[in-house]
Amino acid sequence: MEEVDNIIIHSLRQVGCDIEEDVDSLKHFSTELIIEAAVRCLDVIHPGLGLPHSLPDSMSARFRVGASIAQACKNLGYSGDIGYQTFLYSGETDIRRVFVFLIEKLPKESEKSIVEPIGRIGLLEKAVSETVKKQLTSPWLPRYCRRRGIRWHDDGTWSREGCGHHQPFISCNLDVPKTANSKELSQAWREYYVHHLPLVTEQVSNRHQLLPSLITLNAKGLLTPLQQAHGVTPNWETSGISQQLTECITRSLDGCSGAPGKESTLTALHIQDNDKNRRKETNSRFVLSEKLQFTKRREKEEEMQLAREEMERLKQCLDSLQLDVNKLTVKLSQITEEKSHEERALRIKEEEQTVKKRTYDLLPDADSNLSALQASVESSAQTLVVLAAQWEKHRAPLLAQYRDAREHNSNKASESQKKVDALRNLREKSRELGEEVRHKEQLHSQLVTEYEKVTKDINRSAYTRRIMEIIGNIAKQKEDIDKVLKDTKELQKEINNLTGQLDRSFTVADELIFQDAKRDETARKAYKLLATLHSDCSDLVQMVEETGATVREIRDLEEQIETESAKNVGANLDRISADLHQMKQESAALTAQLNAKS
Repeated sequence: MEEVDNIIIHSLRQVGCDIEEDVDSLKHFSTELIIEAAVRCLDVIHPGLGLPHSLPDSMSARFRVGASIAQACKNLGYSGDIGYQTFLYSGETDIRRVFVFLIEKLPKESEKSIVEPIGRIGLLEKAVSETVKKQLTSPWLPRYCRRRGIRWHDDGTWSREGCGHHQPFISCNLDVPKTANSKELSQAWREYYVHHLPLVTEQVSNRHQLLPSLITLNAKGLLTPLQQAHGVTPNWETSGISQQLTECITRSLDGCSGAPGKESTLTALHIQDNDKNRRKETNSRFVLSEKLQFTKRREKEEEMQLAREEMERLKQCLDSLQLDVNKLTVKLSQITEEKSHEERALRIKEEEQTVKKRTYDLLPDADSNLSALQASVESSAQTLVVLAAQWEKHRAPLLAQYRDAREHNSNKASESQKKVDALRNLREKSRELGEEVRHKEQLHSQLVTEYEKVTKDINRSAYTRRIMEIIGNIAKQKEDIDKVLKDTKELQKEINNLTGQLDRSFTVADELIFQDAKRDETARKAYKLLATLHSDCSDLVQMVEETGATVREIRDLEEQIETESAKNVGANLDRISADLHQMKQESAALTAQLNAKS
């Protein structure tokens, strides 16, 4: 277990546990360290659980933390017996099993995949998030350190901040989807908005026009309903925008620059009519395409209607023909059945006619034919008697041989049953040992894989030597297991052979002495002594088997005693008593507080 503990400790240090260098075994882990290691592993496996990394002072809170960690392990698929006592009053074996399970659940390097955004919107969102994150993590910089409002970062990139070099407020019309009455839009406009309408960043000729264009678009959306409500027809087609929008934008930008009336950044306000003309041309072009599509769709529907009517007519003809075919098939089957009946009746009549013809041929010479028939019957009876005698001669030895073979087969069947039972037991043991070997090989392969993925700044030769030692030990254990299995099979085979020889020898001796015991008094005593010897030997064999079973039980009990001793029941009992005393004190303090409040 030393190598396993070293691997567990190394993995726990990699997930952020502060384990001292002199700790080389799990039995040196304190309760606080066990809680911290388990919570850090759970945070890596399933982030966001929110479990504390240290034990609180209150005993009830400690029990809740231990129960929460145990429940988290169960949710991950831990099948062993686990509860708050596993972490608060832990045994070395139980905590080793839990840590092995948690370390196996840690995500591997190959499982850490990064999902890259797809499409223009995803790439734009990624760029915006990266820029915002960079600006939020950057320290504050005075204005005079940002030339023309540009700030340079350590990685060589730059971003525009503050009011540096002012740009003229030049906007252009932006074409955006009409979402107010989306249900009235045609399919052509929907396809255009989804697949062909460029992004707002692509509709401006200069990147400095993007922000003014968005401000103008939002102002149109806010002011147009107000003007329509007051009976004023909005006019956005002139070279400038309304005075209300101009004043609003001027106040906003002048307030941002800190110098209203002086050094105004609003140098020009233009709205380009070319974009409106382009939108009108696009509308007319799509209306024309929609009409063409409607005409083509109508022609196609007429063709489909004609094809549908033709297909319906052909279907009716096919149904009528299929009905005629079914009627003719039924009629053909009836005719075929009648023909088979008539042919069968014809064959019966032909056979009767043949018998009658032969009988009529024998009638002219009836006496001589009867005498010949009588002679043939007598010769057949004599032949049957001779065959019966010959069969009796062969039957007696075959019957005796059959009885001997059946008796021998019954004895052999009992021996075979014993061998089958022994072989079944050996197969069961072999299966258990094979599963144990496979489990160890799987654990070895996992450890080798994890070793290949860890950082290489550690002493590789030491870990390589340890891994080679583990591999050598596993190979040696496998050879020993194979050798034990082979010896067990040979021993069981020898035992079965000796048991069979003993049973056969006893049977033969019993038959021989029993025959003489009917006539000789000495043979009768020998027969009694033989039966007594056989019974005593059976008792001895049974006692040896019981002794072996008792030794195995003693060995199992000793292993259980060692396991229970490793659990530190005495120390855990002392800790439980101290915690119980502390809980009683806390309960008494809470009761006193409640009484004081009441």
